[in-house]
Amino acid sequence: MTFFLGFVAMVVAICGAIFCMLLVRRKVDLNELSLNHAVADPLLSVIGTLFAVLLGFLVAGAMQRFDEARINVQEEAGALADVFRGAAGFPEPLRGELQTYCINYADTVINKEWKLMEERQASPEAWEMYGDIWRLCVAYNPSTEGQSNVHQAVLAAISRLGNYRTLRFAAMVNQLPLGMWIVVLAGGGATIAFTYFFEVKNERTQMLMTGLVATVMALNIFLLANYDYPFSGDVHVSSAAFELDLGLFKKYLVRSKAIQSAVPAAHPDATLNSGGH
Repeated sequence: MTFFLGFVAMVVAICGAIFCMLLVRRKVDLNELSLNHAVADPLLSVIGTLFAVLLGFLVAGAMQRFDEARINVQEEAGALADVFRGAAGFPEPLRGELQTYCINYADTVINKEWKLMEERQASPEAWEMYGDIWRLCVAYNPSTEGQSNVHQAVLAAISRLGNYRTLRFAAMVNQLPLGMWIVVLAGGGATIAFTYFFEVKNERTQMLMTGLVATVMALNIFLLANYDYPFSGDVHVSSAAFELDLGLFKKYLVRSKAIQSAVPAAHPDATLNSGGH
């Protein structure tokens, strides 16, 4: 839900609550409303408390799921960085292939998959790249103890990468069902409606009271709607962790190429010096 649409929905809900309150005051005599206080007051306390607890748990749960989705994305990006760094312990051409797949994976996630996730879809290309990374590492046979240690560490990082990738898509579909949204909206409407059955002689005072109650309800439901799906809307989990990975990967490759190009230039001088002795 975008901020503008949410704001418009909140204003409409608040105005609707006040309009219904004014309609009740026009249709029902205030003396009759005063007779309902003995019954309406305890009922409002019960209904208001139950709905407040329910809405509070839902909002807290949505915010917790949002935070978990953000942490999972960071962990996935961290696992990808571990694979990239671990690939430096492998000989060529495996090293270059693994690092290239890591760069392509990060680029695909940022520029393609993140947009698809707004529509609750995944990128087949990213899944294929993840499978290729597995294939390359599983097919490799270390020849030294050091390579074997690196191989085990990289396989563990790839496993974490897959686990957190799966958790990312689990968060993409883990939302409140339609039935729960009906309960939330109906409960909020019922709580606001109970405020109409009290005698308040000053009409403006009752308008203010009803407006405040409706505002608090609308704000909580607005928070619930924004945090319910963590990959779209104004409040969403960004791809910043993968963008950081991609920038670091490219800088590493540029630096590695610079070092490799500097070695042959220094080698002839070393040969001449050794020949002079």
